[in-house]
Amino acid sequence: MKRFLLSAIAIIAMTLCSFAQSIVCTDNACTPITDQTFSNTSVPYYCPQSLTFEQGQAVDVCITIMCPETTNVTAYGLPATAQIQSLTITGFSNLPEGLSYCVSRVDLDPTTNVYATIHITGTAPSENGDFDLELSGVFTGTASAMGMSMPLTNENVSFATGIVLTIGEGTDVPEPSEIVCDDPCPAVTNQPMSQTTIPYYAPEELNYNVNEAVDVCITIQCPANTNVEYMGMQAAATITSLTITGFANLPEGLSYCVSRVDMDPTTNNFATLHLTGTPTTAGEYNLNLSCNVTGTANVFGSDMPLNNQAITFPTGIVVTIEEQTSNPVVANFTSNPEATQLLGGSSIYITAGETITYTNTSENATSIAWTFEGGTPATSTENTVTVTYATAGNYTTTLTAYGENNTESTKTVGVNVSEPQPQNEVVADFTTDPEPTQLLGDLSIYINAGETITYTNTSQNAASIAWTFEGGSPETSTDNTVEVTYATAGVYTTTLVAYGGNNTPSVKTVGVNVSAIPTPVFNVDFTADVTTIETGETVHFTNNTTVTLNDEPYTSTIYYRWIFGAINGATSTDVNPSYTYESAGLYSVTLAASDEEINTLDIFGGWFPIQTKEDYIIVTDPVSVDENAISEINVYPNPTSSVINIAANGMQNITIIDMTGRVVTSKDVNSNFETISAEGFAKANYMVRIATADGVVVKNIVIE
Repeated sequence: MKRFLLSAIAIIAMTLCSFAQSIVCTDNACTPITDQTFSNTSVPYYCPQSLTFEQGQAVDVCITIMCPETTNVTAYGLPATAQIQSLTITGFSNLPEGLSYCVSRVDLDPTTNVYATIHITGTAPSENGDFDLELSGVFTGTASAMGMSMPLTNENVSFATGIVLTIGEGTDVPEPSEIVCDDPCPAVTNQPMSQTTIPYYAPEELNYNVNEAVDVCITIQCPANTNVEYMGMQAAATITSLTITGFANLPEGLSYCVSRVDMDPTTNNFATLHLTGTPTTAGEYNLNLSCNVTGTANVFGSDMPLNNQAITFPTGIVVTIEEQTSNPVVANFTSNPEATQLLGGSSIYITAGETITYTNTSENATSIAWTFEGGTPATSTENTVTVTYATAGNYTTTLTAYGENNTESTKTVGVNVSEPQPQNEVVADFTTDPEPTQLLGDLSIYINAGETITYTNTSQNAASIAWTFEGGSPETSTDNTVEVTYATAGVYTTTLVAYGGNNTPSVKTVGVNVSAIPTPVFNVDFTADVTTIETGETVHFTNNTTVTLNDEPYTSTIYYRWIFGAINGATSTDVNPSYTYESAGLYSVTLAASDEEINTLDIFGGWFPIQTKEDYIIVTDPVSVDENAISEINVYPNPTSSVINIAANGMQNITIIDMTGRVVTSKDVNSNFETISAEGFAKANYMVRIATADGVVVKNIVIE
């Protein structure tokens, strides 16, 4: 089966417009509208009113959005359309300053026309104009390019929604401040900064408890360098300027503002992050800073310009939220017979005259109180209670557990008491293809991911049925025969509920064990018979790659593709190739392996296991050397542990190479004497290659 590991080269055009986590609504103030006409935009939406406000006007508006079916991506440098299978909203940006939002749903599925609502509230800002809102998210789907269908998994995307907020001119509105937040948070410039991607200083440990008030200022310094993704490859970038666009992964309940958004590393610019609020969820939160970077990226030895490149920095700032020392009370209980989960609710089904035994299993409770609607007894404070239900009807049982500090917790279950059925009892039953297997006391069907099970209802005296297929597609059905596909490995349960004449249920379940399809494991490696040569000489490569499947040797045919790093782009598909280098230089060598044929584009796309050895082959031009000049070249002390002194007339370049042929350091010079620090060098023998106006000389030196 062809495996496409979609690399960044196929997703260049897909950049998040905001890296901030989406805020999930908890106020239930917005109900999705499903019966209105939606806009014909990339993200269909419906708004019940005009989105035009005056400066200083209060804003409270609900917008319903429908999950889009397609989006645009870039594959192999060509535009392509991707089919969306699921979309997780991660942010909603370009809101005018002064407004905020929350989203009532973050996981969407276009196949079921799932809707979400955006609740925008606040006060229209002093800045007037049209604001085109953008939706950022992570989607899963497929894209077609160059005749190939490529899976897209958890890829970042931004949509121009077509939603436009218009802020009109107001009166007596102050000019917008140049500072994002106006707090008492001065930047601290005389303290040691952390050695992280974003240097920072925090005046205290960032450890708090749940529900503890937080008010802390953190100084961050503009970094001089970073790593970026350029044309699908990781590259080192030099930062000229940086604009902060967001600060994400804050614990729920905390908010922030930044005192400065435009920074320049050449002047050691600082900004302050002001964290305030009360955290509600325990955990360790690694904060990320999103920005637009301008500068240059070094790609294949060349500097490529970066203009507002959107990236996310792992700042190294960690906020730890711990649970309160007192344990919360949690109400819970079991019942005999057990409750059944149906149609979003949990109920116990019995016949009039039968009993239910309830057992308290609450956590951290100092006392409890039962209420048995329709039962005898009607209340109790005992841990185990047997209750009789004499009359048919729908009732509830509630357990209230009381904890420390007058805290309480409740749990409720439904009780469905039906009239006795003297005859024609409903019995849920079904058959499956493939059939289930009895293993270790459990009845389960065993299949591989991607396979299908056919279920056929054989229930007795059923007026209607309802299937639930955990982990399958479809997830539910009321048909007598259903074919269900299981895409993801896991252990699931299939449930059939058959309803009788008086809506009495009967339930049958079976386990479904879905196994992942095994794939071979590649350990790609190679060596060369020599790594330092002169132009025109040949290097013989030995392929040391191993491939296993389920920890056993893989017996299928393995294909290889070598890239020798030469200017002419020479490659080979031999197992153990040889290559003659015609030009002097440092050459990286790449080997890719697969159980499918490989072309060069596949390697750069990152779709196959590879091993690249950087600057592996050192090729020099043959040089005639003045022997008198060579005798005047000194490398000392030898052996050494601290510095290497090199004295020679007219030195032009010094390169230090270890015994594997790897270049440890190289520098161009124009002097007769140089000193190189040996600190950090491993204890070993090294070659010192010295290029002078008279030729090239190689000296040996020992680092001890």
